[in-house]
Amino acid sequence: MNNKNKKTFLRYLFLVSLMVITVYLVLKSLDISMLSSVIKMVQKEFLIVGGLAILFYIIIEGIILQMIINAQYKLKSSFIGYKLAIMGFYYNLVTPFASGSQPIQIYVLNKYKVPLSKASGIITNKTILYQVVITIYCTIFIISNANKLNYDLNSIMPLVMLGLFVNLFTFIVGFLAIINTEKVKSISYKIVDYLIRFKIFKFLSDKKTDIDAFIEEYTESIKFFMKNKKLLISTVILTVIQISCYFSISFWIYKAFNLNGHSFIYLLTLQVYLYMAISPVPTPGNIGANELAFFTIFKRVFPQTLLGYAVFLYGGFMYYSILILCGIFTIFAHYNMNKKHKKDSKNIEVI
Repeated sequence: MNNKNKKTFLRYLFLVSLMVITVYLVLKSLDISMLSSVIKMVQKEFLIVGGLAILFYIIIEGIILQMIINAQYKLKSSFIGYKLAIMGFYYNLVTPFASGSQPIQIYVLNKYKVPLSKASGIITNKTILYQVVITIYCTIFIISNANKLNYDLNSIMPLVMLGLFVNLFTFIVGFLAIINTEKVKSISYKIVDYLIRFKIFKFLSDKKTDIDAFIEEYTESIKFFMKNKKLLISTVILTVIQISCYFSISFWIYKAFNLNGHSFIYLLTLQVYLYMAISPVPTPGNIGANELAFFTIFKRVFPQTLLGYAVFLYGGFMYYSILILCGIFTIFAHYNMNKKHKKDSKNIEVI
């Protein structure tokens, strides 16, 4: 087994281990004696709406990617955006910090004869668009609804604040980079030089090139959207709708249990808190952290007897349904790309 295969094997072994532990912890919290009554109680139509919300979340991702591709590089394929979206979601869920999605998307675009620089630009623009919109979205919800929470979330607030700080810091640095790129680079170098004095940050010693690349890509991305204001407005609106679809899942689960008393906005706000709390967690797809945070944040929204079942459905919607759906598509996509590559290689040999 070569190093690449070994790393892949260890990554998936770690992922499966996390899945098993998470499922075990969730099942342990279920009151099995209530299973039959819970099944009768659940209103299936709300679960269908939740499923459609996840489907719209994936479809809108494809639409936004296709719009950015069309604006930067004309391709004959009208469905490449959807392919990139689905494969991106799959690699998001199986790699730490969702680090595998951008490389695979750039790789796929390159397979479609898009130059590497253009492919990198397209994916960078989409990533930054989503990051900026979700940071502003979550910040607005947290600030405007903090006083409306009717119970204490002290145990989870440090993680929420950390997640918010990390996202806002990235956003502010990116914004300042547009105003004075060289100054931001200079400050970044000084911060890195200071941090590498400590052993824990020694790995940053050779990251100055990466910092340069990030700042340049961020600046170019914002300039691209500023030149294409119509594209910016339409993609921002679509991203807000996309995020709202994703964050609405807890509400549809809440309604499926025939519960009342909390509004859509209130449940959406709690979902924002959950997102920020788990965003710094490096596990693939935030598996484990997602479920544990749900237990803490929604403990007073769902009755204790139903909380375990709510977490079970939540994990199913937010992780496993996307993983299975996108995983099956990704396997076929890789198969077709390998088949096409072999066919092209044979044609070259014949020539």
